[in-house]
Amino acid sequence: MHPLELRKKWNLTNYQLAAAIGKTEQTIKQYAARTGTKAHRQPPLCVFLLCSELDSKWQQQGYPSLVFVAA
Repeated sequence: MHPLELRKKWNLTNYQLAAAIGKTEQTIKQYAARTGTKAHRQPPLCVFLLCSELDSKWQQQGYPSLVFVAA
């Protein structure tokens, strides 16, 4: 699943999506940039897999959950 599909499906902000997949907000904006522009960036396969995994987990729960843990 593309990160932007996950954002739209679960009504996430760029900040929430970035936190969920371990990327920066700027990277999320680059994923959303029009194809062919300098700003566009294609997500790597690991991000697609992580988004699919998060979607499956959230689907079972019925809501998206983000847990922040201090290290």
